Amino acid sequence: MQKRRSLTVMLAAAMAMSMPFTSLAGEWKANDTGWWWQEEDGSYPMNSWRWLDGNQDGISECYYFDETGYLVTAATTPDGYQVNADGAWTENGRVQSKEEEKEGSASMWGGNITVEAKQFTGNMYVLDEPRTRAYLIVGKDKALLIDTLMEDDHVLDEVRKITDLPVEVVLTHGHPDHIGGMVYFDSCCINERDAYLLPEGLDITYISEGDVISCGDFHFEIIEIPGHTYGSIALLDRSHGILITGDSVQEGPVVMFGDGVDMEAYINSMEKLMDYEDDVKYIFAGHHTYPSGSEYIRYAYEDAIAFVNGELPSTPMQAMGAVRNVYQGEHVSFLAD
Repeated sequence: MQKRRSLTVMLAAAMAMSMPFTSLAGEWKANDTGWWWQEEDGSYPMNSWRWLDGNQDGISECYYFDETGYLVTAATTPDGYQVNADGAWTENGRVQSKEEEKEGSASMWGGNITVEAKQFTGNMYVLDEPRTRAYLIVGKDKALLIDTLMEDDHVLDEVRKITDLPVEVVLTHGHPDHIGGMVYFDSCCINERDAYLLPEGLDITYISEGDVISCGDFHFEIIEIPGHTYGSIALLDRSHGILITGDSVQEGPVVMFGDGVDMEAYINSMEKLMDYEDDVKYIFAGHHTYPSGSEYIRYAYEDAIAFVNGELPSTPMQAMGAVRNVYQGEHVSFLAD
């Protein structure tokens, strides 16, 4: 049980990787050590999540079982999610549930997913849901949307609840949980090295180091920070002290396996971002706690070096059809092979 953290080309959201299984039959068992879920064939889940409808009411809750198969309760799971005293996955104190339905439906991602819009400043909004996050800046003549959530979030509908202005889209990187909403737009800005991850037919504007994208009184400087993907970027607005980092600077686990991942490049990117620490008051990431402070740049740098040096303890977990490991640093964790 470790600190709180919060994937098809590759989904960067750890929930998508660690919660794919619904148990169709079985029952709860208990002994003096704790509770476990036993399938009809006598097997039981270990190091994994299960959606379970134990009371047969047609609604499942999600539970995590440790390396010995026992239910984890009142703790944070190795992949960074909160479970309550009954072992059920919670977000912001609410038990996450889903009605039993056909495999492959949207609720396989967590059930009852809703987007919550919160106003951070006068014209900056956070569009948040348990799997991912986007940011909306509302100017005088246009709005700027940074990342687009998942396709089933219908992000344009959420934007229209706030503004009717034309929308310019900027993408921090090309993972599906950040570009899913591009089905509702015709154009976007992205670093060229991640453009191959976008669907065909879009009008793409390439952005790179030093470019500035403005909206209202926000003027975002583009900083290239490869490592998590080839073309990951951060957006810095010095006047507001805001750095938007996609998945690269966060508590984690930061996904560090698959196409585009380069830990040496990641370390270099974090070292580069440290030059901007004095300009950053708030870090807004694509997942987990927001905002965090500028110290998380240094935390990511130091824990990444410890990872490379083999100094971080690891916990195995099932992710994208394979057993991978969560490597826990002092402040930041990484999900890697």
